[in-house]
Amino acid sequence: MSALSNLPRLVTWLIGLSLWFAGDTLAANPFARATLATKGTIYAGQQVEIDIDVFVPNYFLTPPQFPLFDLQGAVVTMPDDRGLNLNETVDGEAFSGIRKTYVITPQAAGNYALPTIVIPFGYAAVPGQTTQGKVTVPRLKFAVEAVPGSVGGAPGVTAGEITITQTFDRDPAGLHVGDALVRTVTTRAAGLAPMMIPEPSLKAPEGVKIYQHDPVLSEERTPRGEVAAGLRKDTATYVFAEPGTFSLPAITLEWFNPQSGKTETAGADGAQVEVGAAPATEVALAPPAPPPAEEPFDWLWWTAATAAVLAFALLVQIAANLAGRLETWIDAALTRNAQSEETAFRHVLDACRDHDRVRLESALDRWSRKTGNVPLAKWVERFADPQTRTAFAHQRHARYGTLQSQHQRPDFARLRSGLKVARRRWLEDDFSDDDSPPTDELPDLNPVFANASHKPL
Repeated sequence: MSALSNLPRLVTWLIGLSLWFAGDTLAANPFARATLATKGTIYAGQQVEIDIDVFVPNYFLTPPQFPLFDLQGAVVTMPDDRGLNLNETVDGEAFSGIRKTYVITPQAAGNYALPTIVIPFGYAAVPGQTTQGKVTVPRLKFAVEAVPGSVGGAPGVTAGEITITQTFDRDPAGLHVGDALVRTVTTRAAGLAPMMIPEPSLKAPEGVKIYQHDPVLSEERTPRGEVAAGLRKDTATYVFAEPGTFSLPAITLEWFNPQSGKTETAGADGAQVEVGAAPATEVALAPPAPPPAEEPFDWLWWTAATAAVLAFALLVQIAANLAGRLETWIDAALTRNAQSEETAFRHVLDACRDHDRVRLESALDRWSRKTGNVPLAKWVERFADPQTRTAFAHQRHARYGTLQSQHQRPDFARLRSGLKVARRRWLEDDFSDDDSPPTDELPDLNPVFANASHKPL
């Protein structure tokens, strides 16, 4: 009876322990977050910024892949700006994050919700090992209202501020028949993507031909690299075939300002073009010119010209040969320098300077193999001072030791200075032993035993 009475308490304890383990596991799992960065009332045609954050424990090993999704009734873009790095602590666990901002332009009033967005990535669930993971972005919802005064909820143009400027390549009042006038109209819209800026009306009056060029879309950025406004540049060429006075129409654009809640108008003035008759050209009458007299063939000039050409060709050939030899010599010198012991040791010093343990180990291995100092520990024991030998041992322990030792930071400054001194001692010792016979630490392959007796079989 006592075992049965303690059974509910045991079950409750096991359930609590399972929930505790599950909570601890979930706290260390990657997660995603969606935030509506645009504040206030959102109107049709207005750009809406949504921040998508992806967090992982420890750090990323492969960056998250943010997809460009479709949203019915809206235009979705993602600027090419680099992602923003984030750091956050959740329930005592350190998380690293990356943020990307989507720009959504709803074309009509209504309720919108993000579709299912899955973002894959790789991260260090265990330090030093890549774990593939993915997260699903929460389905963020937002409401869009119609622009006041719009017909049927049409989006129109919604922006922070719009200005229109124009230029002409010449004075419109001083043209003649056959001349062309180039008109350039630049529209600047704050808070609006270039592709969403409407095309201006560049109509030509009757009797005038117009040739419109492809628009040029760009972005205006702040000194910090943030997008300040969208730019659209339209160019049209007017060709006048008849004299007279022509009126180029003005350009107007109505837009809704969500900050003031009012519809405003931006525009550029029209232009009066005065086209005069083409200037008359006088044709002078003159007697026909006599046929040119034939000059005798100049043998001396042609001989000198031929000799000059041959000499120039010879000089070009000599210069080409010299250039080829010089290039070969330079390539050979660069190859020798790249494969030299000094260059290999410089890679060791660079890795110490950059505090890169992996690159340092690889550079030390290449240098020791090139110089024949294998094993390297024996060379360090012989030529390095005690502090350098200690720093070298700590570096090897941090590289190949336990997981706890891998988090220790080697003394790269001590290694860099100590290895330079050890190399100098090794070089001095190597040069001093140039006249001494080489020694071989390995035993002979077929040793001769003095006391062995050889009897014929």
